[in-house]
Amino acid sequence: MEIKEQKKQIRKSIREIKKSTPKEEMDSLSIAIQHKVLELEEINKASTILLYYSLPDEVSTEILLEKLSNRRGGTKKIILPVVEGDYLILKEYIPEEVLSGYQKILEPSGKECIDPREIEFAVIPGMAFDKSCNRMGRGKGFYDRLIPHLNCVKCGLGYNYQIVEEIPCEEFDKPLDIVITESCIYRNKL
Repeated sequence: MEIKEQKKQIRKSIREIKKSTPKEEMDSLSIAIQHKVLELEEINKASTILLYYSLPDEVSTEILLEKLSNRRGGTKKIILPVVEGDYLILKEYIPEEVLSGYQKILEPSGKECIDPREIEFAVIPGMAFDKSCNRMGRGKGFYDRLIPHLNCVKCGLGYNYQIVEEIPCEEFDKPLDIVITESCIYRNKL
C-alpha cells in the first residue's frame, strides 16, 4: 500500500474513534494533557509560544491560553496561526481581537505577522502520532509547511488513541520533539 493510502486509512480510523468518544471524556482528557504541558521545563523557559485554537475533535488549548498568555493570566507572548491560502502565518494572540477564520477556527485579526524564528516553544495539533514523535496532520499540509521554519521545541498534543504503531513518512514529514497524551510523554531520541 502506498504512503498516501496508508495515511488515508489512519485518518479514517482516528476519525471514527473521535466520533465515538463522548465529548465529556475528551474534555476531561484534554485537561489532563494541558496540565502535563504546563509542567514541561521547556515551556516554562520559553517566552514566546505558538499555540492553536482547537477544533472540537482536537485536544483543547483553552487552559494553556488562560494560564500562559500575558493577555490573560500568564507571562508568555502567545502566537496563533492564521490560514492564508495554503500557508499558516503567525500573529499575536489578543483575546479581544480574534475572528472566526478557516473552518470557523478563531484566529487573531491583528495586522502584524510574527517571524516563525521568534517562537521558542510550539504546540502543534495532529491527527495521529507515533512513539518516535512522527506526526500526521489532516492532509492539507499547513503545519508541514510551517514546521521547517520553527527553530524551537515542537510539541504535539493527542489522545492515547491517536498514537499509532508507525506514521508513514514522506520527505516533507518532520518529526516533533515531544508528543503528549493523557498517559504518556514521548520524546524524540534524535
